Amino acid sequence: MHPLPRSLEPASGESLVSYLLRLGHRLSLPPLQLIRAAGWTDRVQATHIPGSLLLNLTGPEAQGFARLTRQTAEEVSALTLKQWRDRYPPIAWSSVPGPGPKRPDSWLFVGSPRYCPSCLAGDGTPAQQLHGGPWHKLWHLPFVFSCVEHRTYLEAGCPHCGQPRAISGRLIERANDHSLHPAQCRWTIDTPTQKRKSRACGGRLDQRVTTDPGRQPHPTPGILRFQQSLLAHLEPPTPATDASEYFTDLRLATALIGLTWPVGQHLLDTTLSGYVTAYLHSTSENFGTSNGLQHHRLRDVPPRDPIACAGLLRAAHSLLEANDLSEHLSQLVHTPGERPTRTPWVRIYARHENSCSGRFRDAAEPLTRTYRKIGGPQGLRAPLRDDYRPEHIPAYLEPDWHERYFAPIAGIAPKVLRRTAAVRLVQWAIGGPLDEAATYLGIAPDRVRFRSNTDFQRWERVGRNPAEFERVLRELSTELRAPHRPLIDYQRRREALRDWALPPDEWDALVSELPPIPGPIRPAVGDRKRQDASVFIWVQVTQGEHLFAPRPIEAEQPQDVQREWALRRNTTWYNLVRPDTFRHYADLRKLLAEYAQQLARDIDSGAGR
Repeated sequence: MHPLPRSLEPASGESLVSYLLRLGHRLSLPPLQLIRAAGWTDRVQATHIPGSLLLNLTGPEAQGFARLTRQTAEEVSALTLKQWRDRYPPIAWSSVPGPGPKRPDSWLFVGSPRYCPSCLAGDGTPAQQLHGGPWHKLWHLPFVFSCVEHRTYLEAGCPHCGQPRAISGRLIERANDHSLHPAQCRWTIDTPTQKRKSRACGGRLDQRVTTDPGRQPHPTPGILRFQQSLLAHLEPPTPATDASEYFTDLRLATALIGLTWPVGQHLLDTTLSGYVTAYLHSTSENFGTSNGLQHHRLRDVPPRDPIACAGLLRAAHSLLEANDLSEHLSQLVHTPGERPTRTPWVRIYARHENSCSGRFRDAAEPLTRTYRKIGGPQGLRAPLRDDYRPEHIPAYLEPDWHERYFAPIAGIAPKVLRRTAAVRLVQWAIGGPLDEAATYLGIAPDRVRFRSNTDFQRWERVGRNPAEFERVLRELSTELRAPHRPLIDYQRRREALRDWALPPDEWDALVSELPPIPGPIRPAVGDRKRQDASVFIWVQVTQGEHLFAPRPIEAEQPQDVQREWALRRNTTWYNLVRPDTFRHYADLRKLLAEYAQQLARDIDSGAGR
């Protein structure tokens, strides 16, 4: 490979696309010929130059092009987007090698960047007077919607032919055409025939069309400051990880606002509201006419119109800046009549959950799913929380927790709230489906089935937002992270009392302490009441529901006796727990409560009983 007789000094911030166009114009060579001369034939098919060249060049590719153009390999590599791959996730994702052609990420304008006409007109130096100003690398990033230097919005397409209308995977249109100036539109405007070849639009992009001076407003100082803040994430001192997570958060927030429109309309800048509204209405129409694959892609594509893009991104940024991100997300994620875990946005979130910030993940995951898949052949489901332990959760939420957090929620039975809250807290901590969490708590899954859609429908029926329950649950989980008092190991208590019942001798000792009851009738204190007393103690110690308490004494009885006991079970339980019960039950309850307290202390200390 011999160096070219003449080369060109790259301009500051210039992209590989720009350099190929301007160098080819100087040498009267098409960009495709320059690429072949550099030995990049493995990446080029016929007249198609893939966008992957812009994302990254291998060492041999950079060195070969450097020798051809009399540059260093570092200078050549600087023409690509590689320097931002650790800060802007779509670059890294699109750079991952794989078999066959790969469609660029929808959050990259690889082959059809927006542009600033003033920048393309050049800075007045001899080289730029002849070959035009540079196409900047930044223009390939869709969050760059304005030129801060010239204080103007970028142009989305050619003012003469209106193209491009969609994202192109090609790096350069008409790459074998050497007759066009770098600032001329290269999009084809007619179809070739046997008698003539196709031709390019050729319209100048470095000259603003002034037929309607009021057509496009100038960005306000606030919009320009927002643009500068976005650009700051591409450079130090912003840590690369923080920048990467921020851009993923921004992407997810943008998609959420778009998909739930007009719920998030209050987040918009009023000066840009009309442009965003028009864009979202147009995409809604496309949703109705697109097939499944196109519909899926339209959900996660930023606006090509720079003004709509500025408005939507700024609204997304405002959402991310909210003090209570969880509350704001819950207002948007919940769509009336649709299960939250099946909304289109949740599917987008699932693709990017490992790249977003921890703050966003903590706010979004309880609203979208109750476990995180961690891959592997078994499709393992990892816990969402690791700041509290599942053994600290009772099967029937502690009364104090219920009163302080869930009591204000009207329309849902307290029993359902306490039981469901406990199961969900355990599920967050251990992962897996709800039934596994219920089994961990000792709740028989064959008696109570937990399903996310069942809970959702229950809330819908009473006119409540399911996100309200999720918000309160997160508040309680935050307290469990830093509790006001030492937490109880309820799982240890459940294990200690598995298949437990009051021993006969201790039951006899307890009932011997009961005060005498006036009159000739004496309350029964046989095995049936010993079983019910054992259930009462089990409930006090484990903070579980009496419905799921072990009944080993009853299980030893004949079937007809078991049926008789079962018929009287609720009556005895009601007498044991109601505040205005008979004297016998009130005295018995006091003795059982004292016994339960001592038993709990013994289990917690490891002494047993």
